[in-house]
Amino acid sequence: MEGVAVSKIERIVDKLATLAELRARRKQLELAGFSGHVSVPVALGKPPAWDACTLASCWAGHNAAERRMNMLSPAMPPTIFDAYLQKMLVAGCNTAHLFVANRADGEYGGYSIYGPEWGWQINTAFCRLMLDRIEDLRAAGFGIVLWLMADDSGPYAAAAKSNFPRYVSDLRTQGFFRQASTVVVGLELDEYWSRNESAALAACVRQVYDGKIGTHQTSSKYDYASGIADILFYQVNPGMSPSGIEREARKVRAATGLPLNFFELSREPDRERCVAAMAGGAFGVGNWDGGPL
Repeated sequence: MEGVAVSKIERIVDKLATLAELRARRKQLELAGFSGHVSVPVALGKPPAWDACTLASCWAGHNAAERRMNMLSPAMPPTIFDAYLQKMLVAGCNTAHLFVANRADGEYGGYSIYGPEWGWQINTAFCRLMLDRIEDLRAAGFGIVLWLMADDSGPYAAAAKSNFPRYVSDLRTQGFFRQASTVVVGLELDEYWSRNESAALAACVRQVYDGKIGTHQTSSKYDYASGIADILFYQVNPGMSPSGIEREARKVRAATGLPLNFFELSREPDRERCVAAMAGGAFGVGNWDGGPL
């Protein structure tokens, strides 16, 4: 066991060294006078396949106070971003789930590619920071699952709905799809878009992105997935037993025939329930906890 722990620590150190190299090269470009986001080819490589994006830890703290899906928020201080990244590495995660638009869901909400308000004008400073952070996570070894809308984002969702093609085109032009292993059209979609509206956004994404597309709804719902999604991202209300989680995973897999990411099954890291979900056929989870080093 001691050898396993040492090996895990060595892998984390290697990933942090790659991240440090990326940031050093980015700083050199800035000093040389380059402005805006500059993609720096430091061992990022091709994004991982969708089915390699298996283990994520999206929430921690009391009642999911710590929101790692908001790591692209310009309001999140760099020190907090780095702390979350390191916690995810220690947990043994290989995936980061990230919002590119979140009006008010959890800490550091209030950001999009257009800035804190959705005015349809690209906010270059926001986009630069968001893209830099995506590359930081990729350099640290994470696959990226990109979520196009958070819940509790009514004004954003209404604006996006008025012109889905423009929103998707702007994301593509800015480079947000380049490092994404999967794109999910939105969190808890049935709170703000109809099935047809969600399908319309997914169709726009398919025109510019050739990876897998996911849908996600409120707890225990998955009717949007059929005919729209390649992958079902699924959640249940907290409190379901591990055996219940395993049965639920089997049931939903059988009902949809889609790959299942049991995205939310608790409000905090929960290894036991994650293992149960994967025993039931889920390929990925969002509450992973790899245990102590």
